[in-house]
Amino acid sequence: MTARAKTETMALDPELLATLYRGPIELEPWRAFLRALAETAGCDNAAISLQLSRKGLASVTLWAEPPAVDPEVARTIHSRQAALGDLDPMSNALKRTGEILLLEEVAPREGLERDEFYLEVMKPYGIAQALGMYVAEPGGIECNLGLVSHSESFRFTARHKALMAALRPHVQIALELFSRIQRDESQIGVLTSTLDRLTIATFILDGRGRVLRMNKAAEAKIDRGETFRLADRHLAVGGRTDSRKFERILKEALLSRIESTGAGLVRAFRCADPANEGLGILVRAIERERAAPIDASPGAIVYATDPAPGATFEQLIAALFDLSPSEAGLAALLTQGFSLTEAAEELGLTESTVRSYSKRIFAKVGVSRQTELVRLILRSVAILG
Repeated sequence: MTARAKTETMALDPELLATLYRGPIELEPWRAFLRALAETAGCDNAAISLQLSRKGLASVTLWAEPPAVDPEVARTIHSRQAALGDLDPMSNALKRTGEILLLEEVAPREGLERDEFYLEVMKPYGIAQALGMYVAEPGGIECNLGLVSHSESFRFTARHKALMAALRPHVQIALELFSRIQRDESQIGVLTSTLDRLTIATFILDGRGRVLRMNKAAEAKIDRGETFRLADRHLAVGGRTDSRKFERILKEALLSRIESTGAGLVRAFRCADPANEGLGILVRAIERERAAPIDASPGAIVYATDPAPGATFEQLIAALFDLSPSEAGLAALLTQGFSLTEAAEELGLTESTVRSYSKRIFAKVGVSRQTELVRLILRSVAILG
């Protein structure tokens, strides 16, 4: 049987794979997997180095067991690793995704003893023998997965290479999951951070109507029991009339994501029940990137404001419809009846630039004409502001 056939038919421990796929959601990503991998391989340690590109930002290395070095020495090694990163012999040798190499295949022992990166980074960590595999995922994250031995007498064999080769497709999928989780968390974090600077209570719901994130103003309303409450992570509105209206609008918004690929549906209403004191609520559907049987990604945003919020007209428009400050400024002028030519003069921009902005505004808001834009913005802001 050829080495390739052995690689393709090698059975992997289900528990090892389970730890690999759990890695992206762990507080210390892949720590359990790396420990299990080192135990399976019979070596001293295992590590993953992650970076967004092969040049530029320094990589981040995650270990099964932190190398047994003094903290001050570790800081020195880390500093030298950042400075000498482009000279890493293993990273430079591993160029194609799925490629697997032994340290001794990269450089002979006598060559390593003259190599600056090996002497200042690898050797202080006790790395005598190593086996590395390079894997990249479409989102831009690159990974070097490595096995390490502290003993020069230890030898990584074809069996170890077969283990890594069998893991390769699973590592790539786990990296894609990690990349998507990080990207989604970053996008949600930026959104809530922006909205925290306004007085708009904001809830981000998934495709099933469960709360993924809420900003500080929203948390305050929940804590005080004002209008909103959480039931099994589902957002609910108090008051019989307002509750029914909110449930109907939210259901309509979430269904619109399944039935349409266009811009997100927007619905708004002013609360009628006395206990809610005329609060304005707006629900905006978030266009989903792909169909999924269980939609756990952001599906809708719920905004709520008191009768006298502190945000300016432009800030409110920007927050509600995900517009840039320039786009929000133009939208505000168009809402006041300015033509594109007049708006260009008012903003000190060329008419072609303003036309380009207006097309982006129409696409984001989900309308095709200025009259529709004015109607939607005025209705939404009148209710919320």
